[in-house]
Amino acid sequence: MKRAICLFALLPALLAAQPAAQPTWTSPEVHSDGRVTLRILAPKAAAVVLRGEWPGGAKELPLNKDGEGLWFVTTAPIPADFYWYHFLVDGVKTMDPRNPLLKTGARSSDSAVDIPGPNAAHHALRNVPHGTVHIELYKSAATGTLRRLHVYTPPGYEEGRARYPVLYLLHGSGDTDREWTSYGRAHLIADNLIADGKLKPLVMVMTDGHPADPNNPSLRARNTELFTRDLIDSVIPFAEKKYRIDARRERRALAGLSMGGGQTLAAGLKSLDLFSALGVFSMGIRDDSFETQNQELLANPGNVNSRLRLFWIACGKDDFLWEAAVRLHETLEKRGVQHTWRPTEGAHTWPVWRRYLHEFLPLLFQ
Repeated sequence: MKRAICLFALLPALLAAQPAAQPTWTSPEVHSDGRVTLRILAPKAAAVVLRGEWPGGAKELPLNKDGEGLWFVTTAPIPADFYWYHFLVDGVKTMDPRNPLLKTGARSSDSAVDIPGPNAAHHALRNVPHGTVHIELYKSAATGTLRRLHVYTPPGYEEGRARYPVLYLLHGSGDTDREWTSYGRAHLIADNLIADGKLKPLVMVMTDGHPADPNNPSLRARNTELFTRDLIDSVIPFAEKKYRIDARRERRALAGLSMGGGQTLAAGLKSLDLFSALGVFSMGIRDDSFETQNQELLANPGNVNSRLRLFWIACGKDDFLWEAAVRLHETLEKRGVQHTWRPTEGAHTWPVWRRYLHEFLPLLFQ
């Protein structure tokens, strides 16, 4: 009895020592009209800003603070799609601690929000047959190391014996081989197109475009050279040995966004014996080095035109590389190199690149 009395006497002190109850909140909260409310608890912060991949490019919105230290903001309606965002808490980048959905990369990560709707139907998870995303390790002759790549095989691949055409699909600077599926939703785009009868089944190989350490500035100058060697000497032989890929040049394509678009130009135009189709998303040329490095090729446009069944170039008018993309288009046009020039709305963002892939894939292997 005395022991119980002593514990009871201590109860007020024990309760007083407990931390105050934390406010409850949801973040992100997607509203039916496309607005999104974001929240983060930071009672000691002086300022919190939201930065996100909204239409028109990354924008910043200041948050308001309530009496419990919970910061909040509601955006204007945002078109349906998949977007990254993060908070700046007194200038420090902070991911949303209430949100498990992420956009990862080679140098940093962000939170992500999925806004459903008709505009995002091309990459939505639909009740259709789905392919498989495989993760592979291979030995790179260019780097002497084990490297990773992702491979998409179409619905029915495991049950059949057919060989498939292949697209080698490249990412941009700061991303890795996983981003085309984890964030770009390339596999879902292909699944939906195949289900709708707009795309013949194919294999997509997504390799890491950073054979040189992306965090080491002294090595970046060699990245394109190393990548080209890695792609041709290691990635293609590995993929075509491991998977049922039709190895004919006419059934092999190469495409990429931003840095991957530049790698497509560098590797693809010098390897017309390997590729019959090229896709360049949000990339171009900024000086005369492209013409200098491709003098022989540009001097004989007929050879390029006879070998490239598709040369597709697209860029958004709000993209910081818009002028470079226009210069690429005008240079090729001046030299008589046939290509499809696809100017669009949009900035240097993943929603744009998902739409490009959705438009580009059906043009392959018709």
